[in-house]
Amino acid sequence: MAVSLFRSSGALNRLLMIGSGLALSLHVQGVQAADMEIMQPINITAQRQSEGSASTLRSGASLEDSPRSVSIITAEQIAERPGPGGIQSLLAELPGIEFARSGGLGGQLVMRGFNSNDGRSILAIDGDRYRGRTTLEFNMLDPNSIERIEVIRGPASALYGSDAMNGVINIVTRRSMVDVDQPFELQPHIRALEWGSGSEMFGGRVELVGGGNGFDVMIGAHQREAQDYSTPIGTVDNSSYRMRGLDFNIGYSPTPLSRWELSGRYENVTSNRGGGLGAAPGAELLQVSERPIIERYLRLAYSGQEFGAFADSLDASLYVRDFETDIYQVNNKTAGITAKTHLKVYTPTEIGGHLTALKTLGDHQLSYGGDFYLEDFEGRLSNNTRYDKGTGVQLSDSGWNKMERDTSQTSIGLFATDTWTLNDRWVLSGAVRSDWIESKIGSALPTESPAQSAAFDDSRVKRYHAYTGSLGAVYKLTPNWHLFGNFSRSFRAPSGQAMVSTSVSGTITTLPNADLDDETSLTTELGVRWYGLDSHMSLTAYQSDYDNLIALVVLDKDLRQQQNISKAQMRGLELEGKVGLDDRWSMNYAATYTRGTDKSSGEPLPNIAPLTGRLSLRYQQDDWYGEAAVRAYKGKTRIDKTQERASASYAMVDAYAGMNLGRVLGSGWEDWQVTVGVENLFNKVGRNPVVAQDINYSDNLVGNSLVEPGRSAVIKLTVNY
Repeated sequence: MAVSLFRSSGALNRLLMIGSGLALSLHVQGVQAADMEIMQPINITAQRQSEGSASTLRSGASLEDSPRSVSIITAEQIAERPGPGGIQSLLAELPGIEFARSGGLGGQLVMRGFNSNDGRSILAIDGDRYRGRTTLEFNMLDPNSIERIEVIRGPASALYGSDAMNGVINIVTRRSMVDVDQPFELQPHIRALEWGSGSEMFGGRVELVGGGNGFDVMIGAHQREAQDYSTPIGTVDNSSYRMRGLDFNIGYSPTPLSRWELSGRYENVTSNRGGGLGAAPGAELLQVSERPIIERYLRLAYSGQEFGAFADSLDASLYVRDFETDIYQVNNKTAGITAKTHLKVYTPTEIGGHLTALKTLGDHQLSYGGDFYLEDFEGRLSNNTRYDKGTGVQLSDSGWNKMERDTSQTSIGLFATDTWTLNDRWVLSGAVRSDWIESKIGSALPTESPAQSAAFDDSRVKRYHAYTGSLGAVYKLTPNWHLFGNFSRSFRAPSGQAMVSTSVSGTITTLPNADLDDETSLTTELGVRWYGLDSHMSLTAYQSDYDNLIALVVLDKDLRQQQNISKAQMRGLELEGKVGLDDRWSMNYAATYTRGTDKSSGEPLPNIAPLTGRLSLRYQQDDWYGEAAVRAYKGKTRIDKTQERASASYAMVDAYAGMNLGRVLGSGWEDWQVTVGVENLFNKVGRNPVVAQDINYSDNLVGNSLVEPGRSAVIKLTVNY
């Protein structure tokens, strides 16, 4: 495997040379500072502790001792980064992750070559899974409500079960850090204000924060609104958005070692797609909008410590979430006809939770527990009308029809992990998990055709049982240099919706398939890390082999069906790190090489960015900083010619500066920080290689594939308390 992984293109060899050169540079610095301290390890725990943590690792191990590829986006990084979109752009600064944009706000993430819409990665909120909106889930998150973001790049089914084949993104939400023993008091605060010129974006967040008498309270409200964004070649029509929301986190600590938490949120988002997934080739020919997406969420959680022989700490939760989405589509692709579709997706309802225990036994850090979810999905409702383009006269109206059968899915998983510090050099890790999933399919619909009904073949109940696991090790070659490796098995059970989905595009019908099997993957990861004083580096090589991938198969010229047909392979390199050049200057870097192949056909997997990178140079004073960053994308020439074109290379420069307002306004403003910047400083044209397009239409259209935003001035005011 290792030989095949490192055999291939010149681009891969160049990236290896870059990584080796940076590593050598860092090593030289380490020799020159032989007596320096090693960077302090970052602990990620299984329970929400006093700082409000929630873990993706589900163990008590530090990042330094984990063989997985894990990154943390801190509260400071979130507060500093302005911009008109959501968290996608911030996550795209990490290696192995790309932003597949569909509008000013909307889009998906591509993790290790696969789009999050495919359901092969997981989004979690405070350690609990966020299901129900793989296409739209990242549109629903206000960055200013987040304390930090924890990211596992690579397989994590041994921790999270089905779907965690390519990674996990865990959002840790903000909570009040008040002394709960003080007298009860609440105070209003401005948390953040933002503005961006490229889309006339304005947004902000306010909070009511405080507590006392055992309570900690945070209640927040946010709004962000933007018009269609501009690019160097024109405005992207139908790319505007508006998001509004309320959230709260109320904790009660009956003892110093325990805490109950009630949290919830309401989101109302209007998101217009200027292109990308589901909206290519763009608004001139296809206009898609969600008006609105509504989410309601309520969660009860408990965390405590000192449970004797059973556990040192315990973390549990129970949550319920539901969605309502109205989707509007205007299709002008057919000559002389305008087709309008209104979809009501008032579903699913999710109920879930988890229980995790952490126990230290000598040199072992054990974590064990389980999680579950219940998902009820009601078939979507659609109304289709057709109009004459010339006269505007309505030609037909389908009325409201149910598109697919109802389904429900129940999932129960049990897991255990162990991190064993064998000696000063070796740290061994292992995880094992068992999942039971049952999907039930509802009764036939009156509108089903005989072929659609026959496709179910009386398969009304589908059950999956999977064992997954991982084995890993960290070898500390020196205090500065660590080698690591990990081998994992992951799986993905198809959702109930995937099995019953029935749609018609023109005259082509997609049949349901109630006999889909689960997908599986085997992944090997090898890498090296370097730790120093204000410097670090990580280089990871991986290969993932997928079996039973679900793909859309052409049965005949008028019929298609989702089937388990393909084997696929994804290979990659991920480099990230920081170099402290001196007391004031530092450099951050990240680079990713990705190569995907459909092993059944030998053809490339589509919409993969072959080589990307980000390099930033920062000058930091005590109360102000300046930073310049270059983000670069190599054009793709190795493509799936049935659904994508070759793309051009491009690079964009961003410049930022930030200052603590106490420097100029006095000590009463020390908690206030302002960041100003210009993104895409030189107004370069860029089309991200991972964004979907429609090759039946010209690639000169702004939305095919969707052009990235042009030059934009941005400003952000953040208040820390």
